Amino acid sequence: MKCEHKAAKDKVWMETETGAAKKHPYCKKCGTLKNVSSDKGKKLGHFIIILSKLRKIYKLSDAQLRLIVKELESREDFCDLWWVSYTRQRKIFKEIVKKYSSIGEDVLDPPL
Repeated sequence: MKCEHKAAKDKVWMETETGAAKKHPYCKKCGTLKNVSSDKGKKLGHFIIILSKLRKIYKLSDAQLRLIVKELESREDFCDLWWVSYTRQRKIFKEIVKKYSSIGEDVLDPPL
């Protein structure tokens, strides 16, 4: 079951991706640290728009689209915008699209 994150009043010091220490809010219910970087995660709709563009070019079937979207929805680490980064979401998206289609990694590597 997904947590409806509530920020605790205090913050904890954690190292960022660049190696600098920064205070991070955390969820007082589950303890998950909030992503405070500029690399914020995007909602599922952003990736569905990308899929619809890929569908026109690479002839993806309805079944492939449904399987991709269903797996994206089921991944808690993809949909939890409290802590996930866009970079992490793109990595997951590329893995799932490659799993259900023959689209090459070179197509999915440029900025989406």
